[in-house]
Amino acid sequence: MFRMTSYLVAPAAVFLMGSTASFALTADQVWQSWKDAGASAGLEVKAATENNSGGVLTLNGVSIAPAGESGITISDMTLTEAADGSVSIAPGANIGLELAGETKGSVKVTHDGLTLIAREADGGLAYDYSAAKLDLAYDTTAPGVSLDGSPAPEVKNAGTMGLSGLSGTYSDTPGANRAFGLDMKADTLAYSTSMDDPSMEMKQTSTSTTAGLEMAFDLVLPTSMSAADGAAPDFATALKEGLSVTFASKQGETSGTMNQESPYMPMNLTIKAGGGEASGQFDKDSLSFKSAGAGLEIEGTSGMMPAPVKVTSGPIEFGLSTPVTAAEAAGDYSFLVKLSQFSLNEETWALFDPQGALKRDAADVVIDLSGKTKIDLPAMIAAEESGVEPPVPQPESLNINEVLLKVAGAALTGTGAFTFDNSMGFPAPLGEANVTVTGANALIDGLIATGLITEDDAMGARMMMGMFMVPSGDDALTSKIEAKEGMQILVNGQPLPM
Repeated sequence: MFRMTSYLVAPAAVFLMGSTASFALTADQVWQSWKDAGASAGLEVKAATENNSGGVLTLNGVSIAPAGESGITISDMTLTEAADGSVSIAPGANIGLELAGETKGSVKVTHDGLTLIAREADGGLAYDYSAAKLDLAYDTTAPGVSLDGSPAPEVKNAGTMGLSGLSGTYSDTPGANRAFGLDMKADTLAYSTSMDDPSMEMKQTSTSTTAGLEMAFDLVLPTSMSAADGAAPDFATALKEGLSVTFASKQGETSGTMNQESPYMPMNLTIKAGGGEASGQFDKDSLSFKSAGAGLEIEGTSGMMPAPVKVTSGPIEFGLSTPVTAAEAAGDYSFLVKLSQFSLNEETWALFDPQGALKRDAADVVIDLSGKTKIDLPAMIAAEESGVEPPVPQPESLNINEVLLKVAGAALTGTGAFTFDNSMGFPAPLGEANVTVTGANALIDGLIATGLITEDDAMGARMMMGMFMVPSGDDALTSKIEAKEGMQILVNGQPLPM
């Protein structure tokens, strides 16, 4: 994608949309509110001509930009008052942005039937928007990299991003805290990009199409963080006053390609991904994020490799949560990674194991942890900014719900639970973990047969297993790790160091 280092004005459009909640909706009032909101953000919102006739405000030559600079331009726009008190907004066909500075070029927006309906909602304002198609195209140049001191050639970037079947709502609700909401649905999201970097001798193109996109985003801003007063509160104060963010997204299947021309690493990739969803939230109490995908398939070829590489996987999950301000009472934390049925095609296996010494079983990885901890993230951030000693998190418990690694016929599983005594200034653990390993010797024998490790390497690995694990069956080992009072660690009943 392109680098827009010299100009960031696009977010102003969203800011302007949410500034008419304090009065009745007429076309002139909506337009004036945009101009007032622009001024508060250091932007000029103006039109070359304005004409209001019969409740229809027609604008030509609309621009949104800092004074004396180029910015967003809209060829024309009509704002039409409706009998129900709403205002229908129809932008013209030509919407664009000219870039200046190090990054030069243009960004253009085209659409098929884009309309916005401004209406009162919950004491604030909502914009319902829809379009059969909404496309953004960019064409830019930016300074490249010179490796020998000569003038750097320009890097060219171009591409398009489009949404079809677009609909949604943007809302702005005033109050003790200002609440913004954005809901969006699209039948498809598609993009294509190209890049030409002469200094790296590389040309790259990519495409992607995603079906069934849905997104919901909510932001609550304390009134003390308003752009108009120019003095934002510190992070901890903003959280106490109600700063919060939540989001959720869902998508269907995705397919894409990437082609790279390069004397160093030419490649062609095709990517397919199943549907997935993600969600997250952040406020004074907690921070969390989780995502899940139905599976992935990546196939690549390269002139640098003798065979195509194909990677597939089953469902993929990721989750993370932590308390934000839990200085007095411990809060819950968790961490989850699941990668199931990760596999390689036979051609890739044959590159390093042509004799089939290793089992081709698909790999699984699971790390599932949870517990409680005292932590004060705002205080840690403030300490980092001021250069003082930050408060140290104090974990109270750790639950190893599941640890699993399965690869090439071998498997490692683990569970456990620990509590922590923080009275000595550091978390001293108490508890135990149990680990089971199966198929390890067969895996080591296979690695020796492939030449990936030597007999000496294998001897060291087997000695370590013998020290910390005990036999429990045919090519099966177990280990019990205990943390006792006085910082004593036992492995299978034997104290460390052994």
